[in-house]
Amino acid sequence: MAPISEVADAMNRKILNLLQLDGRTTMADIARRLRRSESSIRERIRRMEAKGMIKGYFACVDKRALGYRSEAFVFCNIGAPDQAGILDELLRLKQVTGIFHISGAKRFLLKLAARDNQELRRIINRTLIPLGITDVESHIVMDVTAKFPPDAVVDE
Repeated sequence: MAPISEVADAMNRKILNLLQLDGRTTMADIARRLRRSESSIRERIRRMEAKGMIKGYFACVDKRALGYRSEAFVFCNIGAPDQAGILDELLRLKQVTGIFHISGAKRFLLKLAARDNQELRRIINRTLIPLGITDVESHIVMDVTAKFPPDAVVDE
């Protein structure tokens, strides 16, 4: 795969910015805003999808609106013998909203969502630890100042 700098020329970056800000933006609207033909925009997007630059399209849902009012970050370790299996199990848990392999003494950071702090404690004690998660250090999120869209790298 070509380095991202070669694939993401100025026009592709403009397209990506528009899609990150609104994944429902139509190709016609992107073409109009960038003063390009719809067919050239369609082809650029198709190539970026094929190269894995665009991984998908989804709705950004407010977890609080669904009743998930607590979040926590859990720093932990996962035993090497069955690390892949444990990671697969974690991916299946709806309350695990992110898994990050990080540097430091605690090699993993898990992001959890729950209805309340008691549910967070139950998830950690009754689900994560029995899976083989060790050296658990949890941090409850007190407040959030978030970038929207989440995880976007808007490059204008």
